[in-house]
Amino acid sequence: MPTLRTTFSESWHKVAALTPRLRTTVHIYRQQYRGETWHVARDTANNQHFRLNDPGYRFVALLDGRRSVADAWNLCNEALGDKAPTQNEVIQLLGQLNAANLLHGELPIDAGMLFRRYRTRVRREIQGRLSSILFARIPLLDPNHFLGRWVWLFGRLFTPLGAMAVAVVLIVALATLASHQSALYSGTSAVLSQDNLPWLYLCFVLTKVLHEFGHGFACKRFGRRNGSGGDVHEMGVMLLVFTPVPYVDASSAWTFRSKWQRIAVGAAGMCVEFLLAGTAAIVWANTSDGTLTHALSYNVLFISGVSTFLFNANPLLRYDGYYILSDLLEIPNLALRSRQYLYYLVKRHAWGVKGAINPGGGGERYWLFSYAVASTVYRVFIGVFIILFIADKLFFVGALLAVGAIVTWVLVPLVTLVRYLATSGELSRVRRRAINSTAIAFGVSLIFICLVPAPDHLRADGIVEPRRMAFVYAGADGFIRSAAASGASVRQTETLLVETENRQLAAALDALAADKRRTEVRRKWALRDSEVAALQVFNEQNAALDDQIRRREDDLTSLRVFPPFDGTWISPEIRDLIGVYVRQGDPLGMVADVTDYRIRATADQYAAALLMTDASGRVEIRGRSRPDIQWRGTVAEIYPAGQHQLPSQSLSVLAGGNVEVSADDPTGRKSADPFFEIRIDVDGTQSLFTGQRVVVRFDLPAKPLALQWWRSIEQLIQKRFRV
Repeated sequence: MPTLRTTFSESWHKVAALTPRLRTTVHIYRQQYRGETWHVARDTANNQHFRLNDPGYRFVALLDGRRSVADAWNLCNEALGDKAPTQNEVIQLLGQLNAANLLHGELPIDAGMLFRRYRTRVRREIQGRLSSILFARIPLLDPNHFLGRWVWLFGRLFTPLGAMAVAVVLIVALATLASHQSALYSGTSAVLSQDNLPWLYLCFVLTKVLHEFGHGFACKRFGRRNGSGGDVHEMGVMLLVFTPVPYVDASSAWTFRSKWQRIAVGAAGMCVEFLLAGTAAIVWANTSDGTLTHALSYNVLFISGVSTFLFNANPLLRYDGYYILSDLLEIPNLALRSRQYLYYLVKRHAWGVKGAINPGGGGERYWLFSYAVASTVYRVFIGVFIILFIADKLFFVGALLAVGAIVTWVLVPLVTLVRYLATSGELSRVRRRAINSTAIAFGVSLIFICLVPAPDHLRADGIVEPRRMAFVYAGADGFIRSAAASGASVRQTETLLVETENRQLAAALDALAADKRRTEVRRKWALRDSEVAALQVFNEQNAALDDQIRRREDDLTSLRVFPPFDGTWISPEIRDLIGVYVRQGDPLGMVADVTDYRIRATADQYAAALLMTDASGRVEIRGRSRPDIQWRGTVAEIYPAGQHQLPSQSLSVLAGGNVEVSADDPTGRKSADPFFEIRIDVDGTQSLFTGQRVVVRFDLPAKPLALQWWRSIEQLIQKRFRV
């Protein structure tokens, strides 16, 4: 149903006689969005931008400094009819243009009062940016002349031929990395080491400088092609969580008519990083480990890959991906308009404000709503992550930021909402309904969160292993000659698992047998000649030789390895070991009873305390790789003493698990903090396999959500800060 637009405004008399006009430094650029004509006003003096729809532009174009606002509005109504802006929309438009400092003309006192809220809003935004020590911007230089001088060379990267060159480099790099996967993954453990951090930050700065120059050169190239100039007058440093990061202001690309050119400017930085990552991958794969070139190329590869996919390409953050998505959807100011759309939904449907302006039309509404919800949740997540990160390094600063976050995200919005409900002229006719509906919504939410019990549970990672299993080791030194296939059913006395060969053992046994025969002949001669002393010596030599022969025979027998019990032989790499020399005690595989599995799960001391007091005995189990399959089980035992040796390396963070491991443990199985082990009996073991990683959910007594959240916050603080 179309939104009702109120034509007239009670405050119209305050602006009707004004005779403003746009400043002489303002230029207008025409653009198309979703089949509609829009106009971007850009002030070249202060680099301010403002977007006008076609009716709004038709009205503003009539303001020449002599014609009054009322006359311009009447002319618009005659020319556009129902499409002309209403008086409320005109007042809002004038206020926004004035707040952006795009209008020229003296304002009477009462009209200035109308625009005060717009000025206040802009002032708060500026103060917020200046006071934010986490994201402060410091302009340093004007790169426009440099970009214009060298765009003929570096701008070629942003041509079809340049894109093909980047694609070729990436294809070669991916093919190279495919053959170095193990080294690629193992290198992540050293990239954050103390010795590498200075080099990592140096590579980060250089990579980001080139990233920003990519935006600048692309903006300059396309600006020259379309005649807008593509000026870039600001480059500097942004303090991103106390870390200096370069930035460039390429906002002049907003005036480009072609959305594909705007998208190209937004993607230019990532294109540069893709080229750097591909080149670094090729260099890294073809240099020796331990060299500086090898380490630096891996740093560049790591930075370009992680920062591009986690930050620059993420549309939920105000980086490159956001502007690319905004242009692809043809929804300018996506973040601002998505929030405005949520406000509109509340005003129109909850509070009944009939004159509320809908910032989204047609197919935009679904995108605006989805983006508003997703970006808000993600912004809170990122904010909490940053606070925890800083608190790990500087606890006092992190605590201050946490207090500031509570004030900014909770108290300030509440105060603003209360003030708006109490004083806003927009709610003058529906104030009672707005206050009542808001109070009911808050009351119901508080009751649901604080009083209504909700299902509660804890999750823990676990590893599947057979209840009965035994590791098989090499019984003696030798070369593996044959081995049973992994997965084969074996019997204790019949199946030969592994057979090794050691010719030195056989030769040593033959030599001992020959020595035994010679000694036996000499013993017989001594017995015939009644040489008692010699007979005793030969008897002792025979006993010693018998002991050595027995040990050598045992060693030869140990070359043939049999299973300790009936079960399944598990050794995925045994075929690759044929012909390989192994030493006594080297692991060869495992024999297990795969018809009866159990799960060994890990839990920290805070979770273990809850499990021992509140958890029921029944658990739900889901596989990491197949979450659609579910098993049920029973807690068999919780080991009360904390330990550090993980049941499997796959539970550590190095293998994608949740347990942090000690930095001084090369095996990756020693946890940094003590954990409790929970052993679980599974009801049905179908579809389970040895070594499978699972998630175990323990049911707890139902509690209100507020208590559950408070418990999670308390555990997080205790775990991270040891308080």
